[in-house]
Parts: sequence; C-alpha cells; structure tokens
Amino acid sequence: MRFSYNFFISIIFITALSACVSSFEKHGYMFDLADHEMLQEGVTSKEKLMKIMGSPTLISDLDEDEAWIYYAEDVNKFLFFRPKIIARNLLVVRFDKIGTVRELKKIDLTHEEKKLDFISQYTAVDSHKVGFFKSIFSNVGQVKPQ
Repeated sequence: MRFSYNFFISIIFITALSACVSSFEKHGYMFDLADHEMLQEGVTSKEKLMKIMGSPTLISDLDEDEAWIYYAEDVNKFLFFRPKIIARNLLVVRFDKIGTVRELKKIDLTHEEKKLDFISQYTAVDSHKVGFFKSIFSNVGQVKPQ
C-alpha cells in the first residue's frame, strides 16, 4: 500500500514539474528553409522573388517606394517570466519602377537598435481611456441577441 502511494505521489510530482519546462517558439518566416541567398540586386523580379520566398510578412508602399519585408523571430519562454528573444531576422527587399529588386537589406538582432531609423512624424489619434469601473460594469443591463 505504501509503495503505490509513493508511486502515485511521484507521478503527480513529475507531471507538475513537466509543466514548468521552458518552451521554444518560432514566429514569422523560416529563413532556414528558404533560398534567399539566390536573390540578386538588379536581376531578380517580383515574380521570381515570390516563387523563391513566398508571400512577404509585410508590404510597405510609402512614397512610391515599394518594399517587401520578411520577418522571423525565435522566442524562449519560461513559466510566467518575460519571453527572451533569441534571434530576430528581417529581410527588406526594395524594388525599382519596373519591379526588379533594387536593394536587399538583411537586419538581425545585433544590428536592429543601431541601424533602424524611425520617422518622428505620426498621426495623433484622439482616444479615450476606459476607467476601471466602466470596464467592469459597462455590460450591465445590456441584452444582445446571440
């Protein structure tokens, strides 16, 4: 009887510990499996880029300067602690007027803070903040069909 009780407690303990194991997640584009080294400035067209790399994560079309952005991130999570970003890769592809690759720019986690220029112009959005009690009691008395 004592053996089965200890065995049962150890199984519960091992199961509880296995929930504390960290997890590794990959987000975005998988550069490991792509042939992005085949891309050449002045040679590769949009169609060939789409065949090689697939759809971009983001398409930017500001001031008639089209750019396709491929984004990938590796994150390590442990319990409730802040996730740690292990690797982050960006590939920015800019095109000329006829749709040929004009510029290829690779950015990783070590270069990001130093080389990314942010534009200080932005559109101000007038929004209101919902208070604590309003967020809790805002649905009281409202009946909505389902």
